[in-house]
Amino acid sequence: MAARPQQPGRPAPPRQADCRLASERYLRAQPAVRLLLGGFLREVMLKRPENILEFAAEYFTDPELPGKIQKQLEKRDQMD
Repeated sequence: MAARPQQPGRPAPPRQADCRLASERYLRAQPAVRLLLGGFLREVMLKRPENILEFAAEYFTDPELPGKIQKQLEKRDQMD
């Protein structure tokens, strides 16, 4: 299959490698994302919920979650 020619005045679509690099840079600049996802996965592995969608909804809507993440970020900053 041949590549489609680029139309004048339109930016070229990003390549997969460029998207991957941009995503990696973003995640490195946002440590809270890693803490959020890591905490969620840890809880899933420990509790092994029957209904993962319900569990995820409860986990990410926990009103105490922002405070927990903030404490982890502060602890991480103190260790650096």
